[in-house]
Amino acid sequence: MKKLIYICYGLCSLLLFNACDDFLDVRPKSEKVENEQFKNAQGFEGAIYGVYGELQNTYSYGRFMYWGFTEVLAQNLACYQDQAEIGQPLSELDYEADAVKEVIANMWEEAYKNIGYINNILENLEGRNSMTLYNYYRGEMLAMRAFLHFDLLRLFAPTDETKEGIPYVETYSYDVKPFYKVGEVYDKILNDLNEAESLLAEEENSMDYPRTDNNLRNFLNYRTTHFNLYAVWGLKARVYWMRGDMANAAIYAEKVIKSEKFPLAYRQEMADYLAGKLSEKETIFGVYSNSYLESVRTLIFNQTSFVSFHPYFESSGGGYLQTFENIYALDNDNTAADYRMQQVNNSLWRKIIDYYTLSGESAPSGWDDRYSGFTLMHVSEMYLIAAEALLETNYELAVSYFDAELTSRGLRGFAAQGKQLTKENIYNEYCKELFGEGQIWYNMKRLNKDIICNSLNRVLPASDTYYVVPIPDSEYEYRNDNK
Repeated sequence: MKKLIYICYGLCSLLLFNACDDFLDVRPKSEKVENEQFKNAQGFEGAIYGVYGELQNTYSYGRFMYWGFTEVLAQNLACYQDQAEIGQPLSELDYEADAVKEVIANMWEEAYKNIGYINNILENLEGRNSMTLYNYYRGEMLAMRAFLHFDLLRLFAPTDETKEGIPYVETYSYDVKPFYKVGEVYDKILNDLNEAESLLAEEENSMDYPRTDNNLRNFLNYRTTHFNLYAVWGLKARVYWMRGDMANAAIYAEKVIKSEKFPLAYRQEMADYLAGKLSEKETIFGVYSNSYLESVRTLIFNQTSFVSFHPYFESSGGGYLQTFENIYALDNDNTAADYRMQQVNNSLWRKIIDYYTLSGESAPSGWDDRYSGFTLMHVSEMYLIAAEALLETNYELAVSYFDAELTSRGLRGFAAQGKQLTKENIYNEYCKELFGEGQIWYNMKRLNKDIICNSLNRVLPASDTYYVVPIPDSEYEYRNDNK
């Protein structure tokens, strides 16, 4: 039944965006088509599934907004392509290379296109609050709008809240949208999340683990593939943490943890807890996708020269400044005890690929019943955010969260070792735990860390030159054309 529903989900998304651009594009070509789409709940749900389906796009979280851009910048993944391709110049933080500029432009355009779809849905929801699931529809779309703007802000703007940020698009029109200061964008993100939290409040009484997904309304099943209440809390924790508001970061990270809806995986599950599937335990929000499997077949699994990406390894002979082994040796005198090391095999990085399906090897029991796709937020991150946020105000509680995450990965907790926990320890563990998931670059930027650049074999001093990805020229050309 799960498979059937998700096949329908995928087909719905595909048909929606191939056949219905008239009502979902940034400016509809036909008011009649749009009115037909949004005449009932089924139409709204189809459009919402379309928004989630669009996250599979290569220039969205199907590659570049997930691991394909920031993991290369953070020097976690390498690809030795010709200079005309993206792997090498991106690893050198060369934003002026033609291939990199093209990818940046497509990432920007794809994100705002999906924001346009969201705004169209939100505007058509106006005056429809008598619909049974209105709160869910509006709450999810407000949260998704905040999510997309937050990642754009983290990529394309400085951390200084007084400086120019990005446009925050809240209406569905051709009008040129103004740029806002970074602090103003944060405020708008939180405004959307606050309303979403209120609208989705009744979900606090659902999503128990283990999940049953037996609601008669299909839209209320498989909630980890929707931007649910707990994902809203998780995103608020990220936003406050990125902004430096540790008190609120702790509040929202703890709300997710204390809900007990997302238990940490056992250490024996580490090799496969993501692996191209949504974790039944840890995933707070993820994208259901069948197309993702084929994209990572070439880009990660096949290990084809000049095409595939892989971590930097000591045995590769490159003499790198920071290898995968170096990262996992930090604060750890026994890397073999870290069960996450099972994700690496002969330079193949298995963490976010369905290795069993791609290799044809025998899979663990229940493998086919898990949802195929990729996780964009999982609970271990909340433990690390809470640990850092509480470190200076409630040290014992901070250590307990840190040690819970650490021991679930196979390592001894700091309390048991009598070791003093520091912010640097938490940063090091964050680099291990979130390796390959697109988040480490943002943490480096938040902390203004110097960049250990393997590709250039030197350390690049922290600077907006590297940490602020340039907004595409086409954005300014468009504005000039519409003056």
